[in-house]
Amino acid sequence: GVNRTENRFCLRAANDEFTFVNHLTPLPQLDYRICTTEDMRSLHMLMTQQSLWDGLKEQEFKVLHSLLEEPVWRIPHTELPESLNESAICDYSESAIAMGLGHIVINEFWQENIGDFTVDKARFPTLKDTIDVLHRRGFKVVLTIQPFISTDSANFKDAVKRKLLIYERHSERSIPALTRYKSSSSAGVLDITNSASVPWLLEKLQRLKEEYGVQSFYLDLGTG
Repeated sequence: GVNRTENRFCLRAANDEFTFVNHLTPLPQLDYRICTTEDMRSLHMLMTQQSLWDGLKEQEFKVLHSLLEEPVWRIPHTELPESLNESAICDYSESAIAMGLGHIVINEFWQENIGDFTVDKARFPTLKDTIDVLHRRGFKVVLTIQPFISTDSANFKDAVKRKLLIYERHSERSIPALTRYKSSSSAGVLDITNSASVPWLLEKLQRLKEEYGVQSFYLDLGTG
């Protein structure tokens, strides 16, 4: 907090019983660093130059710049997976052309089950051709992904076997913690602090890039 009447800036550390169930120190410990520059913009630029863009390739920078500079179109949909199909994608792109080219974001319903990370061939039998049409029209295509894996997905069993999910407390990494996510009433959560989880996910995304020519992914958020 900042005191309006006195020249004081106050920081507080607190352990609650949910987020910090495993106390690493007897008392709450707060580690912090104070950085100062002449204004907020220069401070932000200084911090991002040091960490945010490290390791990006030239082609990745080009995609990033296009995401920041060009329109991002999200196809309207209901909560039913059937609301999204190839016709809906093509029709929406025709409407968006008049307003400007950019990125078309396809929501999570391109999968049969949340966390499949494979295209639902029943609803999208010729998605590669549809994406090629969008590319010829000048659009870039973005697929929505999320850290949730439905219990109906074949990936759920595989992730449990590989111990890639967040687990119930005190279960000795044997019982996956379940939650809800949008259309999925029961889903596990990928544990990205596990060093094996990210390569497992990247392999599936790389397969999508190679098969469908998708250039980028939108990481949807959710609460555990």
